Amino acid sequence: MPVAASAIYFLNLRGDVLINRLYRDDVGGNMVDAFRMHIMQTKELGTCPVRQIGGCSFFYMRISNVYVVIVVSSNANVACAFKFVVEAVSMFKSYFGGAFDEDAIRNNFVLIYELLD
Repeated sequence: MPVAASAIYFLNLRGDVLINRLYRDDVGGNMVDAFRMHIMQTKELGTCPVRQIGGCSFFYMRISNVYVVIVVSSNANVACAFKFVVEAVSMFKSYFGGAFDEDAIRNNFVLIYELLD
């Protein structure tokens, strides 16, 4: 049975965490370091948006200058994860007046945390 996301990260183009939300305790808070080291630094972002590193799967999308990364540690429905990201970004854009970029996230981080809860 597929499980929900263990964590969601919003990263800028350098790999700095703008916002993160850990939903389950089956992944550590340092999962973003694995993403940064194995995917962002190797410049293989365009090849496949789903990667397995260690025992975790990373699903990621780049939207303007932000990477949205979902981390799961077991079986997950990839289509549902990407659908969630698309719908969440659409909702954030409607709240932020049409913009979804690093500045919009920094200016509205409290609202994003409330919506992610």
